[in-house]
Amino acid sequence: MSFSVEKLQEPLLKAAGWVQGNAILQAIKNAFIRTIPFTIIGSFSNLIQMQLNALITNQGLDKMTWLVHLSDLFGYLGKATLGIVGVIVVFSSAYSYAVELKRRPENQNMNVIIATLLAFAAYFVMVPTNVNFADPSVEVLEGYALSFFNYEGMFTGLLVGMIAVSLFARLSRSKFTIKMPDTVPENVFDSFFSLIPMAGVLLVFGCARIGIEALGFASLLQVIQKVIIAPLLTVGTGLPAIIVVILVEQILWFLGLHGFNIVWGVVSAFWLPLFLENVAKFAETGSFAGISIAPNTMTNVYAMIGGSGATFGLLIAMLILTRKGDKEREVAKLGLIPGLFGINEPIIFGLPIVLNPIMLIPWILVPIINAVIGWIVTSLGWVVPLVVLNSGNEPIFISTWVLGAFHLSPVVLTLILVILDVFLYAPFVMIHLKNERRIAAGEIPASSK
Repeated sequence: MSFSVEKLQEPLLKAAGWVQGNAILQAIKNAFIRTIPFTIIGSFSNLIQMQLNALITNQGLDKMTWLVHLSDLFGYLGKATLGIVGVIVVFSSAYSYAVELKRRPENQNMNVIIATLLAFAAYFVMVPTNVNFADPSVEVLEGYALSFFNYEGMFTGLLVGMIAVSLFARLSRSKFTIKMPDTVPENVFDSFFSLIPMAGVLLVFGCARIGIEALGFASLLQVIQKVIIAPLLTVGTGLPAIIVVILVEQILWFLGLHGFNIVWGVVSAFWLPLFLENVAKFAETGSFAGISIAPNTMTNVYAMIGGSGATFGLLIAMLILTRKGDKEREVAKLGLIPGLFGINEPIIFGLPIVLNPIMLIPWILVPIINAVIGWIVTSLGWVVPLVVLNSGNEPIFISTWVLGAFHLSPVVLTLILVILDVFLYAPFVMIHLKNERRIAAGEIPASSK
């Protein structure tokens, strides 16, 4: 039975149309699209700093102060973009949803800017004011942990931003508002009109935080990690565990959450010791005999060539299939160099893959297929296990060469997987491009920005 792109594209285009018409999903999608310039600048800054730090360390150039300051400069840019992307998501998601709700006649009195600022305040109601919140046995150090500002805080930021605006809109439609005469200036009217609804929203989030702490959790983020994510990932170290971990990571990414940071924080306790044992054994014996397959090498190396979702193959497919002037072609060109180093936020948020039903199938299946192939050929002895603890600064093919103790078989496998990934992603890229051209032609409505 031959594969038919036409049969596949019909349900995917219908799903894409449904997402286009859903206010909540559009608000989330637009929220992450607005993070694109921040993630791109942050990705490039971190990449440059990573290479500079490696140069300084490997060549002993720490006394060249101008080079150290140059590295620091790009570090500052990274912290000011990717380092606060969780807070950016609060603003962006709240603003996006407020704009969507404002379109409805019953929400005409709601002020979008006030709703956005309220979501920011509600977020900080939910954030612990103790840097050491995760360890109650140590001395309290007042401040905010960085995890609530970077990728780890994205889920909490998205959730709080959307719920805060929804509650604010609902309370603004109630009788519990302060009405001012029409002669009062608009900004004064909005401030007093929003007063009681704002207080109500902040009280709701304050009570929610007290409830979470009463249950023994330090934050909403901790609730998600311990109650939902951790039970899913305590599945061992074999191939089934690898597939489950990839599945969870990819679904989280599809929802706009940093799947790797969330998942790796849990599975590293189970998987990293096995890899380090292999590293130590190979360093002692210089032989691959008795070396087991470390699951983290399957998930973090072969399954995710170019970053989560194995997007290096996707980038090449986009460059082959797009026309000059297509935004997808520009995104692919922009993401190619970072993709070589495993940085793929430009493609995740720029295509976008987040909440894009057309890309969901390959986004999940491609890394799983890569991992299964990597596991099989390594088990058969066709490819040597990855046994070197590298710096992580190398481009993808050099990285697998180093990880495989300078053997070529991991590099050949990586190249084969990239070629396979191009073919696996290609049909879905074509469907995505067709959908975008239908939007441009006015056949289906474009999402509001």
